[in-house]
Amino acid sequence: MVIKIYLQKFKNSKITKLSYNPNNMSKFKITPDQSIDALKAAKESGQLKPEHIKALEDLISDVRPDVTDKLSKGKKDPEAKIAKPDIKTELIKKLDLEVQYVKRLETLRHYGFLSENGETKECDVSPPSFEKTMSMFKPEELDIARHFQKPVFLLIPETSFSAKVQALNAYKQGIQKKDTYVHDNYIRTDSGSHKIIGWRAVIVDGAQEIEPYEGDLLHLRDSERIKNRQNVRKPNEKGMDRHKYILLMMEAISNGDPIDKKVITLLDDDPAFTASYLPKAKFYLAFNQVCFTWCDPPYFYDYGRFRSSVGGDILIV
Repeated sequence: MVIKIYLQKFKNSKITKLSYNPNNMSKFKITPDQSIDALKAAKESGQLKPEHIKALEDLISDVRPDVTDKLSKGKKDPEAKIAKPDIKTELIKKLDLEVQYVKRLETLRHYGFLSENGETKECDVSPPSFEKTMSMFKPEELDIARHFQKPVFLLIPETSFSAKVQALNAYKQGIQKKDTYVHDNYIRTDSGSHKIIGWRAVIVDGAQEIEPYEGDLLHLRDSERIKNRQNVRKPNEKGMDRHKYILLMMEAISNGDPIDKKVITLLDDDPAFTASYLPKAKFYLAFNQVCFTWCDPPYFYDYGRFRSSVGGDILIV
């Protein structure tokens, strides 16, 4: 076949592309398929040098521009940059959020927010899908969570705090023996419905006994420590409130080991927090119960700890 003759001449020649007259090649009336087949055969045979193959490709492209796309299809460019994986997708994998999402649904079933088959009660909003839940997080938030002592994903039903307390009390397990103690100020500042009107997706630092953050000076008054903590937090980083804490405690109790048996979490992001009232919570082993209490911010409370969180800004309905 004439194309094979042409290739053979090209292989044996040291002449460059510039020495060839494209019109000579056009006289052979090479079809696109013949050009492609010829190049494939040349590459597979290993008889032509890479520079010959490249020059021949350029010649064919000059004579038959309509063949260019077919020649380049599937060809790897050694100079081409490898596409970087999506940062958010990688962080979701690193934080194991899909596995955590499934486990949180199990916890919500245990505490009666969902039925055994995963459905909500009448008039309650159903929990969002994993994909919709993940769309609520910014990559920057996931990157912050990656540095938590123990990143724990939570799916929080949008209800009143009292509705969550009732759920915690109704489905006791493990070492939890008594109903949750809740100071009156939590009741006075409570709002919302017993119905689930939506969901919030958050990631909190769920370490069993949270360690002080770097730079947290325990000898200072709580009010000073809180101010210092607020100053060093990254954009999108928050503290804890009662809703995040009680869902985290539910998760810990369902895993057989309540958090904060030795220290107390300061709820510095709670709506009840004022200059004279600092909400706090822990699990009191002496009473086998979860307790939501408070302290005076100017007080020295060296076993109070901060937990960071991200997300939860958007109500998912």
